[in-house]
Amino acid sequence: MLALINPCHGKIGRTHWWLSQIAIFCLAIGGLAGTIFLFADLEDSSSARNPMENIGLTVTIIAVLYMNLCTCLNRLRDSGRSGFWYLSFLLPTVGSGLMCYFCGIEKTPGRFTSDEPDPPADNFVRQPPVQPAPRSSVPPPPKEFGRRHSNAV
Repeated sequence: MLALINPCHGKIGRTHWWLSQIAIFCLAIGGLAGTIFLFADLEDSSSARNPMENIGLTVTIIAVLYMNLCTCLNRLRDSGRSGFWYLSFLLPTVGSGLMCYFCGIEKTPGRFTSDEPDPPADNFVRQPPVQPAPRSSVPPPPKEFGRRHSNAV
């Protein structure tokens, strides 16, 4: 989960990106609930916020945006895109769709990746397994060292 706080973490897969997005969503809900429970003044009017509520909301929003930036930059780099694509995610209508497609749905790497492409399956030729040579039942003749064989003429 280091990819949540490190924009230069490295490669993360689609599953890791989706799990990170779920964790970011849970942290956002937890931060908002924590701000309400810790800093809200229940006796004040509902239209006014105290300064601590503003600080809690600001910290939660900045933390969520930073974690989203980190995970998306890592995933965009894996797909061969630059970090400037993250700016397109900020567009109101198409940003979320682009982010989900580029980071969470797209399977193939982009054209700028440094990874070697997998060889096509058609180039793989299956070789038959090597069979061991059959053993003969006749034992090899004993080796004699030193003097010549006594039966030799």
